[in-house]
Amino acid sequence: MPNGYWGKILCVNLSSGKIEVEEPPEEIYRRYFGGYGLGVHYLYQRIPSGADPLGAQNILAFLPGLLTGSGAQFSGRFMVAARSPLTGGWADANCGGDFGPALRGAGWDGLFISGAAERPVYLFIDGNNVEVRDAAHLWGLNVRDTEQTLHKEIASDAKVACIGSAGEKLSLISGIVNDDGRLAARCGLGAVMGSKKLKAVVACGKPALSKANASRPALADAKTFKEATANYLKLFRQKPSGIAGYIPALMSRLLPLMRRFHAKPSGGSAELVIDTFRRYGTSSGTAIQVELGDTPVRNWTGIGYRDFPLELSEGLSDRAVIASMLKPYACHACPVACGGLVKQPDGGTSHKSEYETLASFGPLLMVSDLPIIMQCNHVCNMSGLDSISTGVVIAFALECAEKGWLPPELKHELKLEWGNDEAILELTERIAARTPGLGDWLADGVAAAAQRLPTEARQASMHAGGQELAMHRGIYEPGVAVGYALDPAPGRHTSTNAGNAEVAPFAPYFTLHGRQPAKRYDYAEEGVTQAISMCLYRAYDSLGLCQFALLMGEPPFPEWLNAATGWNMDEAEFYRIGKRIQVMRHAFNAKHGLPAQFPLPKRELGDPPQAIGPVRNRTLDMEAMAKNYFEFLGIDPRTGLPLSKTIEELRLDVAR
Repeated sequence: MPNGYWGKILCVNLSSGKIEVEEPPEEIYRRYFGGYGLGVHYLYQRIPSGADPLGAQNILAFLPGLLTGSGAQFSGRFMVAARSPLTGGWADANCGGDFGPALRGAGWDGLFISGAAERPVYLFIDGNNVEVRDAAHLWGLNVRDTEQTLHKEIASDAKVACIGSAGEKLSLISGIVNDDGRLAARCGLGAVMGSKKLKAVVACGKPALSKANASRPALADAKTFKEATANYLKLFRQKPSGIAGYIPALMSRLLPLMRRFHAKPSGGSAELVIDTFRRYGTSSGTAIQVELGDTPVRNWTGIGYRDFPLELSEGLSDRAVIASMLKPYACHACPVACGGLVKQPDGGTSHKSEYETLASFGPLLMVSDLPIIMQCNHVCNMSGLDSISTGVVIAFALECAEKGWLPPELKHELKLEWGNDEAILELTERIAARTPGLGDWLADGVAAAAQRLPTEARQASMHAGGQELAMHRGIYEPGVAVGYALDPAPGRHTSTNAGNAEVAPFAPYFTLHGRQPAKRYDYAEEGVTQAISMCLYRAYDSLGLCQFALLMGEPPFPEWLNAATGWNMDEAEFYRIGKRIQVMRHAFNAKHGLPAQFPLPKRELGDPPQAIGPVRNRTLDMEAMAKNYFEFLGIDPRTGLPLSKTIEELRLDVAR
């Protein structure tokens, strides 16, 4: 009997209706954990080379982590994975809320969906009771109405992951939604789900911490697991400090000085980080990041303090964002509750806008009206659009309109201007509905949209390998660029979480390699730093834990892992598993004919460098970072395939 995992995965073929249960051997769990790892292992083996991402041969995987729903703090995360229709390569998107724990609580370590239904269906999972059900009455509904309908039909506590109009219409910037607007947003996975005519997955499991009938895999050492959980929880039961409430006013005074001296803020004590997240969520950093040059402005052509100064960015940050908050909420097993429900300008409710959305619909588009951004965020949530990609494609359209690059038939459809709030909200709605014209043109992202334009316009399409870049700049934090260009799922800030390599939980792993995290612009060492960090994040994410926890003291994930499984795994083995997962993601891309490295737009590289501002005179040395990244991981930089020594070290089964 396995400990820490169920030892079974669910495989559903929507073309044939066949439902199968597979029981992976312990060796697979020991080599790949759960979540990310299981997905990489199975999708590499089972998606044929060159399979159409929107075809029946693609496999869509829902992957709770090894500790998801275990009762450990922050164990509410799950992953969705497939071959990306946006990039053609490896696709994954991480999400929180309650769906992942419900799927795990239903008795499954993973769900793999192949084939395609002829008509709309949804998948019902309640333990071993698995059914493919008709969803004709759900097709066309937004995600909120879909959830509410299924709750009425099945149970009010059933957990739903579904697509909205964007996924149904195969928008390549659509995601998969749970908990009334929480998105597994990136890589176009909503389109994969839509191509399979799969409207929703409903999971009825009861994970640990549920009020009744909780179900989780047996723990090898329940006593140690409980002690580790209780000891870590003490950090979150301390009386909140009032200091976090004064931080915004203090930072407003310090930011101009920090900008002048190119300073980078540190996270502060664990207690301060916790209090700040509880109070503001990720919106606490908006004004800071705009002012210091981290946030892209005016489609990567602007300079924050000059083009979107503090008097504007503060209106999209911390205290301004929570002014309309009705109540905080937490993902499963989260002791912080950084999320929040807010009152919308029209009187309805929605999720609080977080940093990436505030930045992509704010300074990127030169919009300073928070209510408009809140409405755009709500449109994205209800339709299942990736808010980062949506902001980026709109910024592209605004620049095209400004410079006369728009296709003639689209020039007069809307008055596209920087900061034109009404036009931007209308365009967001048109993209969500894939309305003929501008909406349809932009619904597949900037790379596809740019193909209709002259070559000169493509300099304004800010993507890596087809994936729109996130709201952090590589010339501010070079490790971000490593993730954008070198990760098999490019263009995403969470692949490296650059700037956090110094977190205490990761220190032993750098020591293991005789390294220290690179200094900010040490390009050669940055490649190694991110190689180590990315492997660690892949292993950590495979446990189903929230990355934010790494900023909050030292979450005892090694203790949880070993107490759950009984494996007695050391730091070297933990790192090796993360490296195996990262290298196999590269091998996946190589199998499907993608390059090992994705070129970045010149603006992101700082080519030419900005003449003024906090990142003036900076141009990234991607060559040095890439060289040392691939060399450290033992990957051929031309093909993306692991070298022979790496295959032997990690015991990989890859085609060469």
